[in-house]
Amino acid sequence: MRRGIWAGLAVVALLGAWATSVADPAPSEAATLADAASSGSPHQAAAALKVGIKPLDPFVIKTGEHYSGFSIELWDEVARRNGWTTSYIWHDTLPPLLDAVVASKLDVGIAGISITRDREAKLDFSYPMFNAGLQVIAARRADPSILSRMMSVMTAGLGLYLLGLILVIFIAGNVVWLFQRQHRYLAGVGHGMFKAAAIGLVGEVGEPEHPISRAVSVIWIILGICFVSMFTASLTTELTVQQITGGINGVSDLAGKRVVTVGGSTAAAYLAEHRIDFEPVDTAEDGFARLEGGKAEAMVFDAPVLQHYVQATGSDRLVLAGSVFQREDYGIALPSGSPLRKAVNATLLEMRADGSYDRIFEHYFGRPR
Repeated sequence: MRRGIWAGLAVVALLGAWATSVADPAPSEAATLADAASSGSPHQAAAALKVGIKPLDPFVIKTGEHYSGFSIELWDEVARRNGWTTSYIWHDTLPPLLDAVVASKLDVGIAGISITRDREAKLDFSYPMFNAGLQVIAARRADPSILSRMMSVMTAGLGLYLLGLILVIFIAGNVVWLFQRQHRYLAGVGHGMFKAAAIGLVGEVGEPEHPISRAVSVIWIILGICFVSMFTASLTTELTVQQITGGINGVSDLAGKRVVTVGGSTAAAYLAEHRIDFEPVDTAEDGFARLEGGKAEAMVFDAPVLQHYVQATGSDRLVLAGSVFQREDYGIALPSGSPLRKAVNATLLEMRADGSYDRIFEHYFGRPR
């Protein structure tokens, strides 16, 4: 009788365990890894996270079957500290990578992914892992003729210099006429302007007899020297820039130029928003090739990528034009509601606090300026 009771209790216990397993299915791999990381025993997790990457030198570099770069080294350290293993999934371009993260086919996406409002509506981002922005890189043009150089430097800034000079000489001519009154107004002012130009720009003063005239002449000569120096420096700078970049000094000079950028990037969105025509390319390397081959005049893209290319290649055919604009941050992309986000953010903060982030940064970009 007792054996029957014990057998019945055993059957009930087995049925209860089976029902519990059905009601509480096993958590996802990402959730398991996140729970393991927060429980203080992260090495209990064995499943590998699927991390999507794309080519973006110096953030993600593929050499055979080996991956390196700032983003790879950063993620490897984040994963190591949390006891996660990583399975890198290669993508040639960014859009399919982001689509896979949105669909939770990837646990993580990392490269140089800008945090934007539109992207945050579909997926989650970590704290910023890199401060970036957009910049212009232009092709050096062939040595132009002297006439074309002179025509190209007549910018608004130099025009203001010349107008200012004419105005000052005109005022000085009136002052000279008021003191001398040797001629009628027009002839007297003309004579005074010639005399002021001769003194201020050439230093031709003659021998003024009156002490006040001598003092005024000396002051006028000093002012003239300062003006000529400033104008010469501005003209020289403008000639140098025009010779190097062919008139492209920044994003405001791109209208009517042959411009390229990576399709689907924030640079492409910026150009489209500002109605600047451009040709989309698949990768930054494709854009560099078009610039080097003379098929494009300028490229707009992520500043750190452009700066690294110029520094790493030492190319004498491409030059950075203008300063960084449209400041933006890179982040680690995760599916919306990802359980990994909290652990990733905590690790990024920890790495910045202990200096490990700075060591990785300096390895690829040098000390921050």
